[in-house]
Amino acid sequence: MDEETNRIKQHIDTERSELGRNLDEIESRVKSATSVRAHFDKHTGWILGAAVAGGVLLSLAFGRSSDSGSNANTPGRPRYLATHLRRVSNTVDDIVDGLVGVASQKLQSFVADAVPGFREQYDQAERQRSSTVH
Repeated sequence: MDEETNRIKQHIDTERSELGRNLDEIESRVKSATSVRAHFDKHTGWILGAAVAGGVLLSLAFGRSSDSGSNANTPGRPRYLATHLRRVSNTVDDIVDGLVGVASQKLQSFVADAVPGFREQYDQAERQRSSTVH
């Protein structure tokens, strides 16, 4: 009977250990599936593209005038609404600028990792471009 009891206890301990590993794996998969960072890392191009497209659409929808005061005098649009829309439009423009910068940096880094000597040529072209602009 003592041997039988030990065998049952060992079986229970083995099953408990396996159950613990399974729960750990399930927890890890759930965290991975719900992680925004993991989705961003997997689908960076799509997410940045969607953000840029959304920003462009919002920018077109709200418009951005060259004269900051002209929206406030638009007939039929209250001044406070024009101010808020301008703030939203500016924020969207800033977000799009930031996303384009991140996408550009990732693209540059990707190509630099894939093509030997690219970084030096890129830096040289960038220096030449900035010297002709200034």
